[in-house]
Amino acid sequence: MKRQGFPFAAVLGMEKAKEAVTLALVNPRAGGLLVSGTKGTGKSTLLRAARELTDAPWTEIPVSVTEDRLYGSIDAEAAVTLGKRKLQPGLIDEADGGAVYVDDANLLRDDILAAILTIREAGGYRLERDGLSDWRDTNYTVLAVMTPESGTLPASALDRFGLFVSVDEETDETARAEIVGRVLDFEKDSEAFREKWAKENDALAKKIAEARTILAEVEVSDAMIRLSSVYTLKANTAGHRADIYLIEAARAEAALAGRRYVLPKDLERAAEFVLPHRMRDIPPQEQPEPTQSEAQEPQEQHQPPPPPPDNRDELFSQPDAPKPEETETEAHEGNPEDKKDDEAMANPNAQSGDRIDGADMRVKLPPVWIEPTKGRQKKSGSGKRSATRTDERQGRYVRAELPRAKTADIAFDATLRAAAPYQKWREKNGLALAIRSEDIRSKVREKRTGNIFLFAVDASGSMGARERMKTVKGVILKILLEAYQKRDRVGMIAFRKNQAEVLLPVTKSVDFAQKKLATMPTGGKTPLAKGLSKAEDVLDMIYRQDPTQDPVLIVITDGRATTPLVDGGDATKEAMNEAERIAKRKLPVAVIDTENGFVKLGLAKKLAHKMDASYFRVDKLSEDSLLRVWRKMSA
Repeated sequence: MKRQGFPFAAVLGMEKAKEAVTLALVNPRAGGLLVSGTKGTGKSTLLRAARELTDAPWTEIPVSVTEDRLYGSIDAEAAVTLGKRKLQPGLIDEADGGAVYVDDANLLRDDILAAILTIREAGGYRLERDGLSDWRDTNYTVLAVMTPESGTLPASALDRFGLFVSVDEETDETARAEIVGRVLDFEKDSEAFREKWAKENDALAKKIAEARTILAEVEVSDAMIRLSSVYTLKANTAGHRADIYLIEAARAEAALAGRRYVLPKDLERAAEFVLPHRMRDIPPQEQPEPTQSEAQEPQEQHQPPPPPPDNRDELFSQPDAPKPEETETEAHEGNPEDKKDDEAMANPNAQSGDRIDGADMRVKLPPVWIEPTKGRQKKSGSGKRSATRTDERQGRYVRAELPRAKTADIAFDATLRAAAPYQKWREKNGLALAIRSEDIRSKVREKRTGNIFLFAVDASGSMGARERMKTVKGVILKILLEAYQKRDRVGMIAFRKNQAEVLLPVTKSVDFAQKKLATMPTGGKTPLAKGLSKAEDVLDMIYRQDPTQDPVLIVITDGRATTPLVDGGDATKEAMNEAERIAKRKLPVAVIDTENGFVKLGLAKKLAHKMDASYFRVDKLSEDSLLRVWRKMSA
């Protein structure tokens, strides 16, 4: 006998998540729901229990779903018996008028998740498969859960979810004991437990059904529309999805309350679900330049105290001007941070005139995202980041294709579908099916592999000025945390004074990388060309070990080169030449510019152009809320 699920009403806590579920079920136009939370919080149990709150169709999309099963394909039985091509509905069609549930949405293939959300918005899709073309109308609500520990969602997918709720584990001792007690009672006798909560479950289902009935009559006044725009503008949301979903969620709130008009309190409640995952930092407003009269007034009335004298970068702003050895102890005398610096000097990696900064973890940096290089080159190894085609039979079967050579990995489903329409006219010789060589289809398999992140970090004295190295270390640590989740390998090169050294060989040990980063000293001149040359040496070693690898190079520098490769050389020109050599490798490269201050040379931006690299400003990482390293797909 099929086991019944845990009752929705019996789930203790998660009141906001429960309210969001009811809103999504009442009004499909609210954009669906995404519930995020740590593992074991019961979010999947809650959403699966919502199945009993509605009589509409309910379809669950597994992580291993194939395109044929999702969109539908040719009906093989009809093709064999009737000799006609007929489409068999897929999971998307079966969900028409109901709900689509996606568990671990962040583990689903990006293209499949995007298709599910796009079809929901469009209300249908065009299917082109097995020689058939058809437009399929379908309307459903998407309910999904995700665990951030196992990865994140692309920003485009996150924005397509109308409602969002983040749940945490229960910290109250009494509540945790009650949760365990309810689970044990359910495991002991599920039927009796469900009977105990049937009345509350039925009452909630009836409330949702009544709200769906009056939803069409709920009106939204012009004043409420303007108020919703105020909410979305204050949240600094992008686009107009937030406005539309906010109105629709507020209509659902009103319908659940039995009203046929929207009140401000409905918008306030709906905003708690619609805006959190869309809010962006508000960019700082530019201060107007003071007038001549204001400039002549006493400085202490209109200007903050002057910064400490650490503006050596601006004093030596010309590329060819010699830059002296920079010691931060001179720039920070009398500063309370000196004690920390003195303690850092005791590190064996530090030398006279060096300093060791901690990491500023306040830097807002979402996980690094690598554009999958599917179809470009088969890669070996394992991991959780990039999807790549593979010849290994343990990879996931994603689609079928005509074989280019003899194959043993036959896609039997696709082969049968290709042969089915011709069975009425083929000699079977007593066989159920007659299959010819032109019917054979081979499997296209795909698996996920990790990437290699190679950091080339400018550790010269200019990086220590204004404590830029703290921000840089914070950025690198954020990327390392994402690398750990995706099972990536990391390596690190530091260049300062007259040399560039490999601080960290390419390794999977992120803990080791963090320790090396924490003890990395700062000070001296900038041998930028040597740093890039050393990065090329490491890349050559990576390719010798495995030619299929696609390492990602992240260069963190202000672009100022003061130490040439050979005495008397032009340090800046040599750095640009090394950058052009890296560009010829056609690798994904990112340059993070650490230059700040009033006088900017823009050398790091020129360096990024020479390397054909992505370019980011470190002083904007906390505002842009996005660092995306991508690979340009070859034609």
